[in-house]
Amino acid sequence: MNIGIFGGSFNPPHLGHLVLAQSAIEQLGLDKILFVPAFQSPFKAPIDGVTPEQRCELVALAISDNNHFELDTFEVIRASVSYTADTIKHIAERNPDDMLYLLMGADAFNDFHTWTKPEEIIRYAKIGVAQRPRHSIHLSKHPFGMYAMSFHMPLIDISSSAIRDRVQQGISIQYLVPWTVKTFIEAEGLYRNR
Repeated sequence: MNIGIFGGSFNPPHLGHLVLAQSAIEQLGLDKILFVPAFQSPFKAPIDGVTPEQRCELVALAISDNNHFELDTFEVIRASVSYTADTIKHIAERNPDDMLYLLMGADAFNDFHTWTKPEEIIRYAKIGVAQRPRHSIHLSKHPFGMYAMSFHMPLIDISSSAIRDRVQQGISIQYLVPWTVKTFIEAEGLYRNR
């Protein structure tokens, strides 16, 4: 089986995340994608008022209508700063006969060589890089390009931080996130006060 691994804060998950994942399914020939919410990213400050468990619930709601998408709570259950190398190794040990693909945008791949243990990551997984119009990359010029495969996705200019800002300002997030995510954010009062 070909398994994509898509990690992130998902705070909250939005349509850009889902389109990237669906594009990877179609273009890389993946059988499923594991969405792995970080307990705490080493690159981002915690967002007050939103628990890791709530972010897992948001992801579960966002992906509930796609049978190729699954929630993986390894990093949240582990309850420490999340390093991709540890997560990839864990998933590889759980799925020894499967081919793993770590999914990311071209902007993240540009910085991949600065991540913790990138050599460990490529021992267990290929890299699936989403080419986007404003963040294209030439794999042949990247130090880890020989371990990567690129795929294209439509330009969807949505970010989790912009969604949080809109909620705080009382501006609609309809059509930026799945309706299930919008409903949960409203019901739980998330992102209103930061």
